[in-house]
Amino acid sequence: MGHPAASGLSAGTDLVPVLAVASGKGGVGKTTVAVNLALGLQALGLTVGLVDADLYGPDAAHMLGLRRRNMTRSITLFAARGHASSRLEVARQHGLQLASAAFLMGESQGLGVQAGIAQLLVRRLIADADWEDLDCLVVDLPPGSADIQQFVFALAGRRVHVLLVVTPQVVAHRDAHRLITELDRHGAVIAGGVENMASLTCPSCGATSELFVPAPPEESIWGTVPLLASIPFSGVGAHEADNGLPVFVTNTVPEQVSAYKSLARQVAALLRAPD
Repeated sequence: MGHPAASGLSAGTDLVPVLAVASGKGGVGKTTVAVNLALGLQALGLTVGLVDADLYGPDAAHMLGLRRRNMTRSITLFAARGHASSRLEVARQHGLQLASAAFLMGESQGLGVQAGIAQLLVRRLIADADWEDLDCLVVDLPPGSADIQQFVFALAGRRVHVLLVVTPQVVAHRDAHRLITELDRHGAVIAGGVENMASLTCPSCGATSELFVPAPPEESIWGTVPLLASIPFSGVGAHEADNGLPVFVTNTVPEQVSAYKSLARQVAALLRAPD
């Protein structure tokens, strides 16, 4: 089976701008940023769809308190228009609309598929979901720059903006540089970057300390990518996310919520800007 075309998306969403949340490496908190940013955009009055496109670790659904425990035996890639299985049901949680790879299989099942099939599955999540009156799509990508990312970066007929997520450490910045080089080959535009786990505030004394030694200026992406938000780490916030409660909903870590609100305002202004 050949690779799917980057067009052919449904008429109801083909003009909706896409914000792809990406990272050069895993473990930087990309999904946490995607979920809370989507909630921040929704709080500003936008109707937001969140696509959980990390087929190999679809955690956005879990962070929103949604799980599928039942095992699946087959996944539909295509169905004739009008057929009962031609559309994907969209989950709704905290005002967000969500299409997730986590709903296509049981939570203990892995998904080992070839690149073309992976692209078809992501296309289905974006194009065949029953979105309703969206203002934007936030797409949580797998880390790196492989086939799924290539498909989303090259979506035809859409404005695709990419938000890069890094931690301060040098390896995160080095891998982000690789992703930036790859983006230069596509029409996607880098919206800016988020520095996640930027610091840690002691819950007892309030002192702030660095979690990582920051990347030196010659290795950092901030010389070319606008820094839109710096988000501190919180053990409380991480624990709540593990239990399906995003910090933007619980509001238990005000410094994180404030950073996400600022990020959402900047992204909303970018998405609303004329081409």
